[in-house]
Amino acid sequence: MNYIIIFFLSLLLSLLMIPVVRRIAIKYGFINKPKEDRWKDQPIALMGGIAIFLSFVVATLLMTELQKEIIVLLLGGLVIFILGFLDDIFGTYPAIKLIVQVAVALVLIGFGIVSKIMPYIWLDVLLTVFWIVGLTNALNLLDNMDGLSSGIAIISASGIFGLSLINGQITPALMCIALIGGCLGFLRYNFNPAKIFMGDCGSLFIGYMLASLVILSEWRHNSSITLKLLSSVLLLGVPIFDTTLVTILRLAHKKMPWQGGRDHCSHRLVKIFNGNEKYAVLSLYGVGILSSSLGIIVAILDSLVSIIIAVCFFAGMAIFGIKLSKVECYKDNLDIILDQSSKYIVKE
Repeated sequence: MNYIIIFFLSLLLSLLMIPVVRRIAIKYGFINKPKEDRWKDQPIALMGGIAIFLSFVVATLLMTELQKEIIVLLLGGLVIFILGFLDDIFGTYPAIKLIVQVAVALVLIGFGIVSKIMPYIWLDVLLTVFWIVGLTNALNLLDNMDGLSSGIAIISASGIFGLSLINGQITPALMCIALIGGCLGFLRYNFNPAKIFMGDCGSLFIGYMLASLVILSEWRHNSSITLKLLSSVLLLGVPIFDTTLVTILRLAHKKMPWQGGRDHCSHRLVKIFNGNEKYAVLSLYGVGILSSSLGIIVAILDSLVSIIIAVCFFAGMAIFGIKLSKVECYKDNLDIILDQSSKYIVKE
């Protein structure tokens, strides 16, 4: 019953807050201005992440038992949210964002939110920092097309929710449901054609929460290190795949991985689908559902079969990545962009 209540509470709060946040964003000029290295060629209201953050926090505070770990996790989320909020308004250097994210990860580790699957504690610390920082930025990078980041977040959170129930981890399961509700309410206004973007305040926060919830639900048991890592990567398969592909190809083209661009897997799929954004996003939803489902299966089977399943999936994704890498995105800067009749007007 608590799962149903926390879901609808978070969903309702998000649905009610998004229109208000959008009006305020437009009024005060918090909009995504067109840039050469960004996909959208029309300004869209930002700050949708405010509604996601508030709906998640309110639902969590009202419906979960406030243990020390949960309080620390929420405070860390607040810091990440503020970091993204400031980046949306003023812009911040990548080095500053990295330092803050590493600091938050170390604080979580200090309060016991840390991987417990490696043979040595220092390896657990390194793994935890890399995981939290990596996923926080992976969701931020994935937020490059209408409905993509929020939809994938819903799918990944659903997978973590299922695994939390299997492991008997009630609190992470409740928090996953709260995150799903907040993101689903936002997706109502963010799916193509989007009326509002979540901004860095939303994407960084969601990435941070997903990474942390995997640790709470999946990395607190003594079992196979290999299977834990394989299952976790599968649960968040799409953002990890996209970030890995973009990083490799940008370095190959002598570009910085954190540099903005229209070269993500979503952009490449748009070219393959002759300019259809919805097909590209829905295709990645399908990949995300398959990946998250396999993440649960791998964790449940806990055997050699799990490793075979994971290896086969990763081999398939490698082939998929090679196909996408052949789609030219650097010379012509992606000439397939959907026509927008109201190119420089944000409609109320």
